[in-house]
Amino acid sequence: MRCFLAIELTEELKEKIGELQNNFKINGIKSVEKENLHITVKFLGDIDDEMLEKIKNLDLSLSPIKTPIKEVGVFPNENYMKTIWVGAPKLTNTLKEIDEKISELGFKKERSYIPHITIGRVKFIKDKNHLKEKIEKYKNIKFDNLEVKNIVLIGSQLTEKGPIYTTIKKYTK
Repeated sequence: MRCFLAIELTEELKEKIGELQNNFKINGIKSVEKENLHITVKFLGDIDDEMLEKIKNLDLSLSPIKTPIKEVGVFPNENYMKTIWVGAPKLTNTLKEIDEKISELGFKKERSYIPHITIGRVKFIKDKNHLKEKIEKYKNIKFDNLEVKNIVLIGSQLTEKGPIYTTIKKYTK
């Protein structure tokens, strides 16, 4: 099963991000559906049932954290834009801690951490400068703080219409 660990967003934050996404309605950019907006903690890929059980048995609970959601950016860089995101920089240490626990099961550690919410995927872009201007315009955007209370394990089924996410486990204190 294809899985990842994530932080869920409030409906209010999803609405605000939806308003931001409207500014990036450019031919060649596919917005992430509102119900699929989240902060990816760790992509696990395809895992078998035995590994799934091991992950479900980990203690990935955390103390509540408030983090600002701010800054629009792109991956991998502004010359080759594939993903448009908004950041949650205060979560860097939390992601490192969870990555450490997951690595004990044999998963490769991440080289760097940029906690973010993917808001769009660039399929193709005819006017790269237009997109760069939009990124620059919203680069310093700020949303209310998000209170992070838990991590969720999500199964992802890829379909022609996009991914379908199913919550497998919520890690709570």
